[in-house]
Amino acid sequence: MNIEFSYPIWLVFVCVLLGVLYGVLFYRKEKLLAEVPAWVTYFMAILRFSVVTFLALLLLEPLIQNETQKIEKPIVVIAQDNSQSVILNKDSLFYQNDFKVKLNALKDKLSEKYEVKTVSFGEKLSEGFQFTFDEKQTDFGLLLDDMYAKYYGRNLGAVIIAADGVYNKGQNPIYTSANLKNASIYTIALGDTAKKKDIAIANVVHNKLAYLGNDFPIELLVSADYFKGKKAVAKILKNDKVIATSELQFSSDNDLITIPFKVEAKNAGKQKYVVVVESSEVEFTLVNNRAEVFIEVLDNKQKILIVAAAPHPDLAALRNAIEKNINYQVEIVDIMDYGGKINDYNLVILHNVPSTKGGEMKLMADIDKTKVPVLFFIGSQTQFSAFNKLKVGLSIVAPNGFTDAKPLLNPGFNSFTIDEELKNLLPLLPPLQIPFAGDYKVANGANILLYQKIGSTNTTYPLVGINEKDNQKIGFVLGEGIWRWKFQDYIKNNKTITFESLISKMIQFLAVKEDKSKFRVSANGEFLENEKIILQAELYNDIYELVNDADVLLDIVNEAEEQYAQQAFYNIGQSYRLDAGIFSPGSYTYTASTTSNGVKYEVKGEFIVKELKIEFLDAVSDHALLYALADKSGGKMYPKDNFDEIVNDIEKNNNIASLSYVNKELTDIIKWKWILFLLLALLSIEWFLRKRNGAY
Repeated sequence: MNIEFSYPIWLVFVCVLLGVLYGVLFYRKEKLLAEVPAWVTYFMAILRFSVVTFLALLLLEPLIQNETQKIEKPIVVIAQDNSQSVILNKDSLFYQNDFKVKLNALKDKLSEKYEVKTVSFGEKLSEGFQFTFDEKQTDFGLLLDDMYAKYYGRNLGAVIIAADGVYNKGQNPIYTSANLKNASIYTIALGDTAKKKDIAIANVVHNKLAYLGNDFPIELLVSADYFKGKKAVAKILKNDKVIATSELQFSSDNDLITIPFKVEAKNAGKQKYVVVVESSEVEFTLVNNRAEVFIEVLDNKQKILIVAAAPHPDLAALRNAIEKNINYQVEIVDIMDYGGKINDYNLVILHNVPSTKGGEMKLMADIDKTKVPVLFFIGSQTQFSAFNKLKVGLSIVAPNGFTDAKPLLNPGFNSFTIDEELKNLLPLLPPLQIPFAGDYKVANGANILLYQKIGSTNTTYPLVGINEKDNQKIGFVLGEGIWRWKFQDYIKNNKTITFESLISKMIQFLAVKEDKSKFRVSANGEFLENEKIILQAELYNDIYELVNDADVLLDIVNEAEEQYAQQAFYNIGQSYRLDAGIFSPGSYTYTASTTSNGVKYEVKGEFIVKELKIEFLDAVSDHALLYALADKSGGKMYPKDNFDEIVNDIEKNNNIASLSYVNKELTDIIKWKWILFLLLALLSIEWFLRKRNGAY
């Protein structure tokens, strides 16, 4: 223990001198104490000297330095793989009985000299050993990252990992282990490296959406080990009825076969299909012979009506480009054959309408009434005065004949993204035939996609643009001859994808309906069985401001019409959120409801929970990975039934040793309460002696 002062040490002598002067001067000529024995006077002078000196020293802010030594034992972490793949072998009982005893014995032995921590890992981390072997995924990266974060800066000596080496989530552990620079990794090799006679559905590829009445593809990827010369049957079932089959013939002992199916979508909504591979042979496990597929079947496509003043090559080019997207169904009619029912369509394309031959009065009245999105193609048969009266965001001032104009991209266009392929194609596209006019007036809110390039002159006159007026989306193409753009795309790229992408994006932007509802609920359509069901909700007032002053409730029903306990959303910012928890595999419907300003709102939806079988797809242990993991860190790999040598090897590792820390601590003396009581005691004794001898 050392004493330090915040001020120069020579001031200590000043404090002592001050105490001496105060004691001597105070008692040297004290007449009231003339008859008191001299030793009493000297004693009181010493008391006064002590108090004054001590108080003066405290002004120098003296500090006491204490040193303490701390010994930190090395930390040894034992991590146990608790995933399903560990017990996918003939020794499954060993892991649930003998292995449990041996691993706990290892922990107890190491605890005699080391600070031992235990953890189980799979898709998540759990403190202590679990031995349930029910984790549906294995994430080594999660384990190693947690070791780095939790024990950074501490004396982590070794990490013992008892695992089968199979990981199917997260990063490669060889890379993530690099963070544990000072710790050795020892591995206990679990599982079995021998391949088994088995068939597995390795993957199922399918569309998430299909349309009612259409065929949709389901493609199976089937792996087979030791099935050379054997046969199997792949089936697709709907409501326990077989709807498609395919026979498989395996040609090698390590075969991989792709089986395509075409299935008709007969029912709307989220539909469950079961894929099964069956064989008469005895297999290692049948769990991986079955998979579930969920597909949302829509009961209608988006319909697009093209109304034309006369036949034109543009019409075929437009129809072909639009119908490349299976979500759209196109119908073309002559203006004179228009029969109404415009509510059946999501978008109307008008080619040379309003027309010089008339006949569009009813059509234009229906469009104005329903506010259906509309795309104008303005050409040689367009009645310009009638078009200008529509006030769609573009007016053609004083048209006088026609001229050619090539497309010029507007770099400020932001309604949807423009692909690099289109940017490269635009300078090569042939011109459109456009109305030659004195001017083109464009509404302030209009967004121009393409400008006119006339000859070698770049202009800011519109060629292609979009606008929104009175909650109606409107697009316009100023000119005709767009069919030649398709041919130019084919000449340059040997395909017409770029042209089709341009048309598709314009159609999608115009045809998509904005959600104007005041109560909205969103959730993913698919979850894995180990994922939490998360839903978001938004509530708007009459001027579409977000509010969250009302209660929002959720009811969930499963396939068996069983209703779960009602749950309430909680506020997050100005919106709502709900963590509904984890659900068993299957299909579910939900109803979210709320009441705001006396109005009740309901939103219905569906979600599916998919069974997770990834641990069953690869039942072969990866001991090579475990060896590399241990060898890279200076550790060692041990067999599952004989890892007693781990203790001896750790004890021999000179890098795993206790660390000694010297902790220096400075304490301000003035914080010691006993000093106050000492000073009060000295002053009290002096006061008592002076009072007793008549000095007061």
